[in-house]
Amino acid sequence: MARKSWGILQKIRKYGIWGSFRKLLKRLLKSGGVYWRLAQLIIAPAYRQRRILGIWDYKALPWSIGDPLVFMEMLSVIKLEADAEAVDVCVVYDRDNPNGIRSRPGKDIITAENAQDYMLELLPLFGTSPYIGSIFQFNSRREFYSFLKNNLQRYDIFPPLAEHLAETYNYVGSCKHFLEVQDFHKRHGYVPYLKVNDRDMSWAKWFYKIHLGKNSVPVTLSLRRSLTPDERNADPGVWMNFLDRCKESFPEVVFVTVGLREETLEGLRNRPNVLIAKDFGTSILEDMALIRNSLLYMGTNSGINTIAQFSDLPYIIFQFPVQSLHTVGFKSGENFNFATKDQRVFTTDIEVTPDFLFEKFKKLYARLDHDAWRGKVSENARNKHTHPSSKVADLKS
Repeated sequence: MARKSWGILQKIRKYGIWGSFRKLLKRLLKSGGVYWRLAQLIIAPAYRQRRILGIWDYKALPWSIGDPLVFMEMLSVIKLEADAEAVDVCVVYDRDNPNGIRSRPGKDIITAENAQDYMLELLPLFGTSPYIGSIFQFNSRREFYSFLKNNLQRYDIFPPLAEHLAETYNYVGSCKHFLEVQDFHKRHGYVPYLKVNDRDMSWAKWFYKIHLGKNSVPVTLSLRRSLTPDERNADPGVWMNFLDRCKESFPEVVFVTVGLREETLEGLRNRPNVLIAKDFGTSILEDMALIRNSLLYMGTNSGINTIAQFSDLPYIIFQFPVQSLHTVGFKSGENFNFATKDQRVFTTDIEVTPDFLFEKFKKLYARLDHDAWRGKVSENARNKHTHPSSKVADLKS
């Protein structure tokens, strides 16, 4: 006790009465903050409103772009129908067998060594619901099941737990969930649109202001080119011819190509009316933001189409598999009821020629309000800070 008292006297002598009082007060406030936060933790009420928990399990589901976007649209619909609080997502893959039921020994691009790298690149796709709450990522099924067991009482789970455990929810087949979204539109007269975050949307507007001429307008373009022969692949000769015709007839149009870096067709860089987004190192989210902020979007059918389909952006999609529409009861030339009059889909039974592309583009382009687009793109246009806690010095001054 005497030693403690002597220690206090020494501190008073060192800091003075007022200085010692301030240090004591600061210490009490610091300790009080800990106790206050502990009290908040103890008395925090349990969550009452249920949430939707989506499970995207790569053991049964594909490593793709469009399918997760459709999945997020479906979760938004379920959330609205259930009047739930928010949408949470669990993304799961098995560390030792990341390809799951789609594994092709000796041919798989994704391996146990690089799966986490691909996972982190694709994870932003699961943030495109406007109602997103939390996103959880597991590479251990044991940890995932532990999380699920401890939180079952809080969630409505999709897909239903039985389908998840049986691995029957696997996106085999076409147009998964498009009918459910269409039924939602029939009941409510609208559908929730997929969301691209405000930061990337503002960046895309800035990108157009910086890289396009004053009177130019951007048309985003994606051309699928898979090594495996596919009816959705773009014909390079047809599209090059179309681009050249547009240069003469619509000199103000700049076609901004988005999508996979490997899909960039030879000859695109030689065309003055083409800007290749991947030359600027764009990410998946930045490509989607460029699409959403363009005057209109064109492309052959692929996963990136989905960010346009669940929006009010004018688009023309070509080479949509006709069988995919037939499986949902549609005929060639029809589109889903949530599509606007400026959103068109053409199926694989229609031959894509330069004349056909030019005719469909010219017809839609003439209906669009260019001045309205210019006004919209000028709002909140700004470059983004790519480091969350540091700003780069302005070297122009």
